[in-house]
Amino acid sequence: MRRKIDIGGKDQALNTTKDSYPRSDLFPTGCTLLNLALSDDPYGGFAKGTFTNFIGDRSSGKTFLSWSILAEINAYPDFEDYDLYYDDAEHRLRIAVKKMFGSNILDRVQLMESNIIEDYYNFIRGRLDKKKPFVDILDSFDSLEDREAAKRKELKKDYPAKTALFTEMFRKVKSAIRYTESFLVVVSQVRENIGVMIGPKKRRTGGDALGHYAAYEIWLIQKGLVISKGLTVGTHTLVKITKNNVTGRLGEVEFDILRDYGIDDLGSMIDWMCNKGFWKREKGKQNIDLGDDFSDITQGKQITRNKLRKAIDERKSKSDLISIVTECWRQLEDEVKTDLEPRYM
Repeated sequence: MRRKIDIGGKDQALNTTKDSYPRSDLFPTGCTLLNLALSDDPYGGFAKGTFTNFIGDRSSGKTFLSWSILAEINAYPDFEDYDLYYDDAEHRLRIAVKKMFGSNILDRVQLMESNIIEDYYNFIRGRLDKKKPFVDILDSFDSLEDREAAKRKELKKDYPAKTALFTEMFRKVKSAIRYTESFLVVVSQVRENIGVMIGPKKRRTGGDALGHYAAYEIWLIQKGLVISKGLTVGTHTLVKITKNNVTGRLGEVEFDILRDYGIDDLGSMIDWMCNKGFWKREKGKQNIDLGDDFSDITQGKQITRNKLRKAIDERKSKSDLISIVTECWRQLEDEVKTDLEPRYM
């Protein structure tokens, strides 16, 4: 049995109507499960004034997650004073941005194309000096090179100079980011650790600078493909939070990314409820038993995932699903809490 709890917690109650929006001190991610995993808040995940590192293979969803964050920030009035930037350093932006993230998204988000680390650093410093809050996403770090390497026209590699410049950059701007309540996201590709016998088989480029200064470290892994009628329509992504200096919360969540839609937030919550056993779905079967949840939709009968998702969408009942998922999420967390007396009073 699930117990009823206050979705907003003791410190801050949240409006759970269809007009719900994130807390003003947290940036939403576009994925309810990821918000909860990062902050225990269903409507916001990343803290203001921080620097975040997304790491993953190609086609793992880093760009989709980045644009989801920008779209969420663009959608809520609490963040209207923020300037938004997407730095397409790879010159590879091919997704249908307006179709997936709103027809006005590019009226708000300014597109950049950095090539040189020093130029990127000077741009960030200039924004911080103006003391106006902003969100900047660099996609990706791997495409930047230092000015000397560019002059020599050498191949882009993980040059020592590149690592040193990036270390100096974030050592200087980390505190300024906090005071302006801005938010930086740096996207990294992964490389294989050739010949590794013990330890991780993959590593990010950029040395220790990213890991040292980032408040969050998020790894994205393509776990599988989403197939419909024999055609690939998206990817199934596993997200691992391996560093979280704000709340200390680590963990994993999964979601589908549909190539013409983006992150399937509704679908991911439905799957999570089934995978955690709150809703019953027999192995190999399509029908789901929701118990007492969404009885107005099911009329006491089982329902398929796709029909449930469509009904929630059409009836604008997403906030109800978020409330149910948050309740269940916190119940699981309560069940695994350490049941010991405090050592210090």
